[in-house]
Amino acid sequence: MATNYNRRRYASYERRSHGDYYVDGNVVRKYDVVREIEKKPAKRLSEQTRKNRERATHMSLGYVAFLCVSMCVAAIILYNYLALQTANTSAVTAISALESELNTMKLDNDEEYSRIMSSVDMEEIKTRAIEDLGMQYAEKGQVVEVPGVADDYVRQYKTMP
Repeated sequence: MATNYNRRRYASYERRSHGDYYVDGNVVRKYDVVREIEKKPAKRLSEQTRKNRERATHMSLGYVAFLCVSMCVAAIILYNYLALQTANTSAVTAISALESELNTMKLDNDEEYSRIMSSVDMEEIKTRAIEDLGMQYAEKGQVVEVPGVADDYVRQYKTMP
C-alpha cells in the first residue's frame, strides 16, 4: 500500500523539455537557490554612479540651512495670509452691519417723509398764499422756458429778453 501511495505522489512531477519541473497536484518542489542566483547576476555599478548615489543621500549644512530659511519664509507668508483673511472677514462683517443700519435709517426717513407729506394740506397752503400773502398765478408772458436745462433750477445772471 505504501508503494502505491509513493507512486501517486511522485507521479505528479513531470519533466519538461527544458529541464524544469511543474506540479500537477498538492506537492510543491523547492527552488534551487544557487541556480536562481546564477541566473540573475548582480549588476555592478560604476564608481562614479556609486559616489553620486552616496552624495545624493547626504544633506550638507548649506542645504539644511536653505531648507530652514525656506520654511521660515513660508511660515511668515502663511501667518500674513491668515492675518489678512481675518482682517478681510472682520471688514466684511462691519460693512454688513453698516449697510443694515443705513437701510434702517432710509426706511425711517421715508416713513417720516410720508407722514409729513400726508399731514400737509395743499389747498390750505394755496388759500393762505393767495389771500394772506397776495400771491398770484403767473400770466402767459411771465413764464420763460429755457432750452437745454436739466431737471434742476436755473440761476439768472442777466436779464432775459
